[in-house]
Amino acid sequence: MKYFKQITQILLGMVLLSILTSGVTAVPQKTTTLPAEIKIGGVFPIVQRPDAGPDRRDGFLIAINEINNQTGADRILPEGVTLIPNVQDDDNSAAGGTAAAQTLIAWGADIVIGSSGSSVSAAMATELTPQKIVQISYASSSPALSDRSLYPYFMRVSSSDADQVKSIAGLVNKFGWTKGATISTSDSYGSSYIDYFTAEWGGTVLTAEQFDAGATDITAQIQAIKNAAPEFILGHFIDVDAATVMKEAKVQGIETVPWIMTDGWAHLGTFSSDEEVEAAMQLHIGTISSYDRQAEYYTFNETWYNPMWNWLEGPARSQSDGAPFNSYAPFAYDAVYVAAKGLAAANSVDGDILLAAMYEVTHNGASREIIFNDLGEVVSQYNYVQLSGTSFIPFGTYKLQSGGAQATPILDNLNNLTLADGSELMIENNAITQLKGPDNPPTSTTTTTTTTTTLPKITPEASYWGILFTICCLVIQRKRNRPPKLHRG
Repeated sequence: MKYFKQITQILLGMVLLSILTSGVTAVPQKTTTLPAEIKIGGVFPIVQRPDAGPDRRDGFLIAINEINNQTGADRILPEGVTLIPNVQDDDNSAAGGTAAAQTLIAWGADIVIGSSGSSVSAAMATELTPQKIVQISYASSSPALSDRSLYPYFMRVSSSDADQVKSIAGLVNKFGWTKGATISTSDSYGSSYIDYFTAEWGGTVLTAEQFDAGATDITAQIQAIKNAAPEFILGHFIDVDAATVMKEAKVQGIETVPWIMTDGWAHLGTFSSDEEVEAAMQLHIGTISSYDRQAEYYTFNETWYNPMWNWLEGPARSQSDGAPFNSYAPFAYDAVYVAAKGLAAANSVDGDILLAAMYEVTHNGASREIIFNDLGEVVSQYNYVQLSGTSFIPFGTYKLQSGGAQATPILDNLNNLTLADGSELMIENNAITQLKGPDNPPTSTTTTTTTTTTLPKITPEASYWGILFTICCLVIQRKRNRPPKLHRG
């Protein structure tokens, strides 16, 4: 009887506990092991930018195929773990980026590579951040994306424009230019860059023109720059808009002013199908993200032209007509390798665990040596280049020197550097000397109204009568001020 009573109490307690906990839903535990299939999304501007998107997508797919087929000591991911890709087209727009991110979230993406445009990547991050999905961009460069309070899970293997701004400001100062003009798209990619440049440079921006991305009529903006007569023009936009700008610049005759190209348009895709644009861009200077041409770059180049990859659109085209791959294809390729290394180190697809591991990844990539700073961004470096024919000829670098605390411009020694305005320069010991000035120095056509006051001429006669009149006035004034006489009674 005693034991029966104890057993009854235990059973009643179990029933009561079951009732109390029946409405409680178990919280799923975060996995600390990798799933057999890791879902990796890739977002690219495929249809709207056929010159760039397909190549970047194909770099992404080549990397996935290589990583999945690695064996032995070379294998990054554990045996039995593979990357499963899902490619989305972002339509080269913020709305397209939002839609692509939402599709990948619904699919269950563990990590996302993309995208190109900064506004597109920002729109994607807005969707991916609440899901704690790590995002790695291969081309977005806006400084605004460095704000980790807004984009905590965003990383990039491309350089931030904040660094590129410093490289260009340093170059402008090397040339000794003090008055310039800027033109950019009005989106965050364009406007934030120009704001950073203006603050960093310290010279005088005579006019800062903007236009909507994709605009076809920019006559007024180019006319305003022409009227201002700058010593140089800084243009910041992507290649499609650059073609429009340079055509109008040629129409108005200011393609002979030195232009500075940013890496958004300092590449073959800007003029590869348009001889007019190519002609207008000749001898202009700018920056491109530095490859340092590591062995990994040449390996990627050999891979791209290997017939085994001709099932992909980009390599098939290059193998057919010899066209080079898009300059950001190696960055998309590297982003996948960085992701794989981070996943292997984290041994988890949990967003916070994976993000922490990603920051510690280093990688000798096809694009460069990748080392992340405390914002999850690469330590940047650039090549200074000049377009001659269809080749971008390097004439210096901007990078952190051995033992230095800050990157600086280092120019190559050149006997003669001819600019678009006809000026000839010599570079020696990192200093520029002008050998010949511009063919047509800039002259402002802006009307300046000056008010001049003309004083009447004074003849000797007028001077004589003027002096006499002044004396008379003084005498009268003296009499008026004389104290009154006192009368005595």
